[in-house]
Parts: sequence; C-alpha cells; structure tokens
Amino acid sequence: MLRAEKEMAIAVEQHFTNSTRELRVGPCILDVVAYDKHRHVFSVIECKLGSDIRSIGQAFGQISAYYAALSALGRDFINGFTKRVPLRYERMMEATRDNQLQVAFYVALTDAACEKIELIRSIKRLLPGVGIVRVKANHKCRHYIKCNGRKDRKLAEANPTTVEILQRKGA
Repeated sequence: MLRAEKEMAIAVEQHFTNSTRELRVGPCILDVVAYDKHRHVFSVIECKLGSDIRSIGQAFGQISAYYAALSALGRDFINGFTKRVPLRYERMMEATRDNQLQVAFYVALTDAACEKIELIRSIKRLLPGVGIVRVKANHKCRHYIKCNGRKDRKLAEANPTTVEILQRKGA
C-alpha cells in the first residue's frame, strides 16, 4: 500500500529508465524526471497521492508551472539532470536540439484517483497532452486507466511537447 508521495515517486522512478527524483529547477522541485534516449524525450512526472478532486486538479495544475520553469531555466534543468543521470555529449545534443526540449508531462495517480474517470476526462479536455501513470498499491506502474473493465491507453497517453529554452547562455 502506498503511504506517502515519496514511496510513489520511488515506484515511478524505478518504472522509467534514466530517471531521478526531486530535481530542483528554480523554485520547482520536479518529482521524477526521466530521459528516453530512443525517442529523445524527457518525461516529467508529478506524483499525487490523494484521490479527491482537489488533489487530482493540483497534480495537473502543477504541470503548467513545470513547463514555465523548464522554458525559463532549461539550461539549469539540463545541468541538474546530467549531474544525476550522466548523458554522453551526443545524447545531450540530441536532447537539446535547436535550443529546445521534447518533454512528455505526466501525473502519477493512485488506483483510487484513476477510478474517477469523468473527472479525469474533464481535465484531459483542458490539458490533452498530459499523460497519466497509474500507480498501483503494490507499487507497480501502468500507462493505462481501467474504464468499464478495459484498458484505456488513449486516455492515459502523453503527447510530448516542445519546450523552447528561453534562458540565454551565461544568464
């Protein structure tokens, strides 16, 4: 059983490859960050243990702050990430092509939160690109939500977005 968001973040970190937890970018602390070297996409995951409407809404709302932080402080993000998860120079160049990052944003929610399908559908209308990682009580992560006994991968899917790094060199 999940008792704390830290446990949830550990489960999510272990689910993704090339990942780290609690990466500070300016005023934000990103719960989990991972890099997919095959797709050249960073994943930024906000973990939320609560299953009430406020907790779920806060998890999705946090994504906009993360987007702004990555855009404003992209170089700090890359520097912090590569200190924890070393990337070869070539990988770093692929990850930051044309001063941009490809980022898939996710919220990690409990089974109980993922049962609130209509609430999730409503929020996804507003933020369709944000994906969902379902974290089960046994700490296993899934990239689908169960809806009427079926796996709904589309609802849980993240669409990577381009984040332009606005921070100037030496700034």
